[in-house]
Amino acid sequence: MKIKEVIERLCEWHQPFIEHEGGRDKILCGDADQECSGIAITVCATFEVLKKAKEQNINLIITHESIFFGGRVDADELADNDVYQAKLNYIKENNLVIWRDHDHIHGNGKPFYPERKNPDYIFYGICKELGWDDYVVGDKLKPLWYKIPKIKAADLADFIMAKFNLKGMRIVGNLDQEISTVWFAEHVMGSKNDGEKIKSGLKADVIIPFEICDYTLTQYVHDAAYLNQAKVLFEMGHFNCEELGMKYMLQWLPEALQEEIPMVFIQSGDYFHYLERVL
Repeated sequence: MKIKEVIERLCEWHQPFIEHEGGRDKILCGDADQECSGIAITVCATFEVLKKAKEQNINLIITHESIFFGGRVDADELADNDVYQAKLNYIKENNLVIWRDHDHIHGNGKPFYPERKNPDYIFYGICKELGWDDYVVGDKLKPLWYKIPKIKAADLADFIMAKFNLKGMRIVGNLDQEISTVWFAEHVMGSKNDGEKIKSGLKADVIIPFEICDYTLTQYVHDAAYLNQAKVLFEMGHFNCEELGMKYMLQWLPEALQEEIPMVFIQSGDYFHYLERVL
């Protein structure tokens, strides 16, 4: 099967989609007219991911995020960036194809797309990989809220770090509290919508954002914990949060393609090192 056919079948599998200005999903690099020797699935096609894919004779990398240091723009202004040039040269020299699956896999519904019919496979995949199907509260196609059996916050933190394969994470709040309600808060970026995030945070014991500004939910959780409320925030980072959703693609991609093609998940990896100051 040619790479372009893989992409076509994958798009057919996803939520019905209407192209719009600013859409992210496209072939970022490479010739999709070649035969697909294998597929690597990742959140972000870092240099390490590219090399691991090449070592396994894989020529199609499906990445969720941009590969050239920006959310939407992938090349033009980076022409004089030596890191960009090194990465681009490696992709070309090894005849790799990078396709971004962001808008399709999220299947956002309005305003750009029809009403949701299929899961948001990032959040749905997180749910499946955590084994939390029975704990979903609300939308099962895009599960963001969970009511899990009561557990100490520290134990949940260990569980989350193990499942996401993390070296650590930043935590705000009291880890000794027993908690039950978990909310994946998506983006908390210091925008005008953060007031609604604070309101939603009132209902959550544990808040897990993709990214966060200190003066929003971080400050709220810190003050709530000071008042001895069962309120904790786990900050893993955007890429780390979405890893399990991309890993879960291995479970449904064979059915979507209807053809046997070697495929692997390659974790982008936890970028951060943690150095604690000894006092």
